[in-house]
Amino acid sequence: MTNGAQRVIFWNWAAHQLQFYSPPLSQKDFKQTIGAFTQSLFVPDSSQAITATVDGDLILWDAAPVKANATTTHADKKAIKIVRVTGHDKPVAVNFLADMDGYLVMGCADGAVRFYDFDFRLVAWFEDLCAGPVMAVSFANVDAAPASADVFTVPEFIVSTSSAFILGITPSIHDEYDVEKRRGTLLMQGINDEIHGLAAHPASNHIAVSCYSGAIQLWDYVGKRLVMLRSFDRDKLRPQCLTYHPSGKHLLVGFTNGTIKIISATTLEDVTTFRQAKNAIVDVKIAADGSFIAAIDAHNYLYLWRSKAMVATDADELDTTDLWSYIGRCKSHTKPITGLEFGMSPDQQALLVTVGEDKMLVDYSLSRSSVMDGIILNAPPQKIEQSATPTTFFWHPDMPGVHEDLVVIANDEYKFKQWNANNKTCRKTTLHPTYAGEGKQDQWPVLRLQYPRQGKYKTHTVVGVLKLPLDGNPHKSMGLIAYAGRISNVAVSFDGKYFITAGGKDMIVNLWDVNPRALDALEAQGGAGMEPFASLLEGGVQGAFYSEIVDYFYFAQLRTQGENATAARDIAHHIPLLEIPHLMRALGYYPTELEIQNMCSEVKYSRFTETTKTVDVVDLTAFVKLYTNHRPVFGIGKKQIDDAFDVLSGHKGPTLKWADLKAKLLTMGEPMTEDELTSCMHALLGDEADLVETTISLSSSVFADKVLGFEDYERDEQPVPFT
Repeated sequence: MTNGAQRVIFWNWAAHQLQFYSPPLSQKDFKQTIGAFTQSLFVPDSSQAITATVDGDLILWDAAPVKANATTTHADKKAIKIVRVTGHDKPVAVNFLADMDGYLVMGCADGAVRFYDFDFRLVAWFEDLCAGPVMAVSFANVDAAPASADVFTVPEFIVSTSSAFILGITPSIHDEYDVEKRRGTLLMQGINDEIHGLAAHPASNHIAVSCYSGAIQLWDYVGKRLVMLRSFDRDKLRPQCLTYHPSGKHLLVGFTNGTIKIISATTLEDVTTFRQAKNAIVDVKIAADGSFIAAIDAHNYLYLWRSKAMVATDADELDTTDLWSYIGRCKSHTKPITGLEFGMSPDQQALLVTVGEDKMLVDYSLSRSSVMDGIILNAPPQKIEQSATPTTFFWHPDMPGVHEDLVVIANDEYKFKQWNANNKTCRKTTLHPTYAGEGKQDQWPVLRLQYPRQGKYKTHTVVGVLKLPLDGNPHKSMGLIAYAGRISNVAVSFDGKYFITAGGKDMIVNLWDVNPRALDALEAQGGAGMEPFASLLEGGVQGAFYSEIVDYFYFAQLRTQGENATAARDIAHHIPLLEIPHLMRALGYYPTELEIQNMCSEVKYSRFTETTKTVDVVDLTAFVKLYTNHRPVFGIGKKQIDDAFDVLSGHKGPTLKWADLKAKLLTMGEPMTEDELTSCMHALLGDEADLVETTISLSSSVFADKVLGFEDYERDEQPVPFT
């Protein structure tokens, strides 16, 4: 027999066929409401069966003769009795039902395990476990003791509850008078709600885990044991995010009601509480020197606190219960903040930067921020993207070859962009791992660095390792699917040996062993120079597309020296930077003016920090790297054109008049000149460009088909890989 919430089905194998019968059950038949079904079982040595409900009822099924049909004759079941066994005052669900040595075993939502005989008479009860609703009971596999009418005898058993407790129960505790002795033995305590907070201790084998049940757990991930637990009232304080103080002595906790607590990292007792925010704290960070705390909430506000110890002249005068001064809050982003990180300047001063879905990078002046002046910005917010959305960022670590402070920003178009933290110029763009799958723009990566040369990353489904410095080499990273669902958080152990991930709704924390040397071997197998980048091209070095790149590259040299020149050609192995945009367009990639500026700047200043000289030319190898890193991972598809028309039309309808579209192209974004637009239209439509009427209305499909010349537009549901 099987059951769902409303139906019970009895199955029968007869005449080489699987037959079933689902008996009707009406509330009118028993003059009472019938709750959802939970579990069912057959009564041993009888024709009867039992189904339990969420109301604490047991439904007794028994055979009822039915008329023979053309196939077979058999006895089906019908409900003959309903008995309330738990929750006489209020409903108490029966979550578990089993037969053990002639006893009917029930695990109930009130936290009790009860034993009945099959006449539904109570024999024994374990009601003082205090571990939450019982979900399962499992008995030791030992020989049963001789049954006795006067003595309750069953094997030892374990109980699991929805509160993530596993208890060991000795049946003899049923006879104890002391309540504490009737609790059972705690064998294990797990996590019983969505995991959102995860932090690794900066100097020991401890991780802190928080879940929406209000619990914060401290685990030794090497010994696999629970070290400390603190539970908050989930209706008042539900922990959302965690981070350790750099000293490892304290733990910062952000709650969904806006409260932030600093608690002891060993006892989990309160040290300080901040109550300035009223909305859920999304992230909280502390500077490496412990001088500042920054937090962001769900309404895109940034909050800042300064340590009084950093400005105190006499440490003995400090009040240990009031070590932080609240500077203020600001709303520097118009859309959700996707990255919040502290850095350190060369003179060891704390830096603070945020990025958001509004495509802005904001740099805060911590030295000038004060209680009187509030939070001060170093400069107006810097726009860092045109179409992509920043998803996270990190400060590039100091390492050989890096001679400037860099902020590395990841976006949803599978790119890493390295920005100079001082002058806010884009230094380099590289391809980042695309393991999340094509077009899935919600797979936002989160990165945790482990010095000196490896970084760990995760998307919503994949975890992996990448090797620094970032150059777009596909063989310098790896990834694997870590969960069936989404990953809610990640952390890296203090020694970099382990990668810790939390599964969110599945309430699982996984510990991954990291072997960086395997990544070195993977990089070596991919080849050197241009080889790993050429593998990203269709057909590789031997393919027709690479040959086309070579042809265009040398044609660009001819253009530079003059197509009609009669003097002997000076064949060089490079082209000037001015030829880069023409070469990109010839290969089918049409960068924006900002992208062209970033590409040329990347090459021009690629060696400036080492030699103080600019680079004015690019060779074939460098160009292939530039092309594979800058081109879009996926081409333009139906959805992208539809979305663009929605934006241009202001969501007023599916069509746009040519006059309106022309006006927007001439005035908005990177505006085109009249001559540029005319030239483009003639290139696309030929002589028909002069016949386009200003009053004509264009839909996205008409524009793609008639103007851009896309084929099979209506069947193009997904963007195709860019080649």
